[in-house]
Amino acid sequence: MCRMLAVLSRKPVPPELLMSFRQLADTGKGFRDFGCPEPNPKTGHPDGWGIAAVGAEGEFYARSPVKATTDPKYEDAVRRLARVCSPPILLLAHVRWAAYKDTVQEQYCHPFRREVDRHTIFFEHNGEIDGLRLKDGKTDSQIIFDRFVDALGPEIRPLPEFKQAIAKAKESLDAEHPRKVESYTFLMIEGDRVIAHRDARTCVPYYTLHETKREDMIVVCSEVLPALPGRWRMLRNEEFLEFRL
Repeated sequence: MCRMLAVLSRKPVPPELLMSFRQLADTGKGFRDFGCPEPNPKTGHPDGWGIAAVGAEGEFYARSPVKATTDPKYEDAVRRLARVCSPPILLLAHVRWAAYKDTVQEQYCHPFRREVDRHTIFFEHNGEIDGLRLKDGKTDSQIIFDRFVDALGPEIRPLPEFKQAIAKAKESLDAEHPRKVESYTFLMIEGDRVIAHRDARTCVPYYTLHETKREDMIVVCSEVLPALPGRWRMLRNEEFLEFRL
């Protein structure tokens, strides 16, 4: 489980936005906040973080298995991001709640990166395949990512075709793990676009995405951020949202 952030910005991403998101490592809501069973008593999302960005002149990628609010590398990453990536920028950020302690490692921190043909994909996921610890050295989120990439193929598809490919990938995963997938909710950078998708199967109020727009900036986040007061819209369950540079 996790809290996720996506940003499209035609100006430098405000550092206070990423610092506000970081606080969800401490305060981010969990299953218990919505009356859903949660066997692990830990609060927040303390099991690592990641930031990925694609700018006009460069790419940025940093991850750590340390809690974002106590890790000085997070603040360093926010500072370096402004130097490495010039706008317009596509960005993903993630703070993690890991079901299994042995997966609290950098290699399992989101977002995940993949080069496909002539474009790069960054992917982060909120959800679990219940009972799946590691399979062939991969977490459930990495397995879902692999299946999505295989279904999409080497080309960047128009959104209707993208939806069809993702639906087929979900069908194959559901067949392998009947009633085990808690959520397919994800954020993805693919080429020059961000795609957000909400698909909650259990504890639906937890697996949310919210969208807001500002001048020169679009933001999608698991929770409404205090750094961006104003009007937010919650995505409908099973909704896809695409925004491009």
